[in-house]
Amino acid sequence: MQSQLSHRSSTGDPCRVCGFEKNTGRNFGVITCSTCKAFFRRNGRTGSALPSCRFGSQCPVNERTRRQCPTCRLAKCFAVGMQKDLIRTDEERASRLQLVKANRLQRQEKLLAVSLSAQTTPLQKPHRRVPHETPRMNFNQINKISTPLSSNDWIQLTNIRSAYEHYCLHPILQAEEQREEYLSGQPLKCRLKEHTFMNVLTVRLTSLVSFFRATIPFFSMDLNSNDRAWLVRTNLHYLLLFSSMDLMSVNGNQTHFDSKRSCHAAYLYVYGQDLLLRAEYLIQKLKHLIDFDPAISKIVQIILFLSPSLLTNYDANYYYQPSEKTISDIVQAQEQYINILWSYLIYRHGHENGQKLLMAIMGQVLEHQNFGADVDKSLLERQPFGDLVYSMLMSFSRN
Repeated sequence: MQSQLSHRSSTGDPCRVCGFEKNTGRNFGVITCSTCKAFFRRNGRTGSALPSCRFGSQCPVNERTRRQCPTCRLAKCFAVGMQKDLIRTDEERASRLQLVKANRLQRQEKLLAVSLSAQTTPLQKPHRRVPHETPRMNFNQINKISTPLSSNDWIQLTNIRSAYEHYCLHPILQAEEQREEYLSGQPLKCRLKEHTFMNVLTVRLTSLVSFFRATIPFFSMDLNSNDRAWLVRTNLHYLLLFSSMDLMSVNGNQTHFDSKRSCHAAYLYVYGQDLLLRAEYLIQKLKHLIDFDPAISKIVQIILFLSPSLLTNYDANYYYQPSEKTISDIVQAQEQYINILWSYLIYRHGHENGQKLLMAIMGQVLEHQNFGADVDKSLLERQPFGDLVYSMLMSFSRN
């Protein structure tokens, strides 16, 4: 059963419940904003548990008053046509999740069968001309690791995608929905408070750390706390553009800091308009490059996280530095995922186009590093945010 009949609606249509001008599409049969959508999901089936109205069930429900009387708000939800039968129960959500997993496994089995049968057939080279080689990239070395994807590789790809949905997409989207409902009813000065920005960032970073712990045994079991802290502190926040692209793909093509969102004011205050515009440009550019294939982003994030520091201004004499053996072990763990990525790109796109796509991804990573350096500088200038982010990264790595 679908929780939404359709996402297609005019962007100019206001919410039918509270009149808020920025809707998120058709939710439970009616065009609504995100807060009324979340409110109805929580209360549509259990409305009898709400307190009775103290004013004869005549309370006005609009953008300013929608949080004052939940009973009248729910009554208006039903009055405008929202349907509680479209709300999935816990059993229905679990059943749908099992169906999605089964369908995903079936697709992966089909891909595996095609991959195994293709191992005896030479790859056809595309007719497109390959761009000039970049001096930093040794294509001969890349070709040495161009082995077909094994059944274990396909299982690992499936596990990575499932873990990303479980630890990143679902928790972040749920937290954003709850935050949107809360902040939309608050004055602007409350949205600019430090905890608003930190709450947003905490959910994003916590989810990424949980994802890496679940998918990289080397990180969760083999590294000591200092070395884990080093990876988290130097790499984690440089991956946010990739995760933002993934979230954007399942969130109505909106960035998490979109001007329509209640937390936009906090992002604007911390980063400024120029950095937000750059972030949106880089996310859109990345989306155009790899959004057609969700597996690529997840593998690249693992590879980047296992890089010996993405910081462009890292000073090994000032900061903690792992031993040479530990760095060698990190690189060795990283190579496993590089092999999977490269084999996957060859499988999907052939050698030449696979090389082109890999080079384009590398170019994006370099742009993200430059952007990350500017973000770090902005945070340091906007204290206490710089110190708060640093403390947050340290706390994640110790857990």
